[in-house]
Amino acid sequence: MRLSDVSSRVLRCWTYFRRGHSVYLVFLMSFLNFIVIQYRLVVQNIPILYKTLPRLWIFTIVLLATYIPIATIIGWLDYKKGSVPTDRALGAKASPWVRDLAKALMLIADGKSEEAKKILEKWAE
Repeated sequence: MRLSDVSSRVLRCWTYFRRGHSVYLVFLMSFLNFIVIQYRLVVQNIPILYKTLPRLWIFTIVLLATYIPIATIIGWLDYKKGSVPTDRALGAKASPWVRDLAKALMLIADGKSEEAKKILEKWAE
């Protein structure tokens, strides 16, 4: 086994670790932390809430039943009408590759495939 193969495998494992840690495990831990903190700081200090939600597991079920749909709707709105379309448009304008690809697609749609090839040649190397 060559050193470059070992290096590639180590880097691939490092990438998988970072993805699993940052996207999934830390997200799960922070969400559980959020639930416990809200229960301790909000529910336990407001008597009417504490009478309604006397156990952490009851609070968790009620929170998840309301929080997940609300967060999903907010995320959907952001993707459809919020900052995501603007971020994508600005990112596309800032990227020379995307700009050239868009030009080439327009040329292909107009039947000018040779001009499109010339634009994309620099990216094919």
